[in-house]
Amino acid sequence: MTAICPKCNGEMDEGRASADEGIRYVSNRQTGMIRTPTPIRLARACLTCGYVELYLDPAELKKKV
Repeated sequence: MTAICPKCNGEMDEGRASADEGIRYVSNRQTGMIRTPTPIRLARACLTCGYVELYLDPAELKKKV
């Protein structure tokens, strides 16, 4: 099933976000000096307008907040 862009209804291409260490998310709900980032596991980009969506594993995030 092809994902549809929520911004322009164009076709979304599926892949992953990439950076040297990987793109990670850190919740503002985490407290203390050490905050554990959650890796972004999936990314989608619109082939028409360039809109990008990033996804992580919500179960993994819930363990950290």
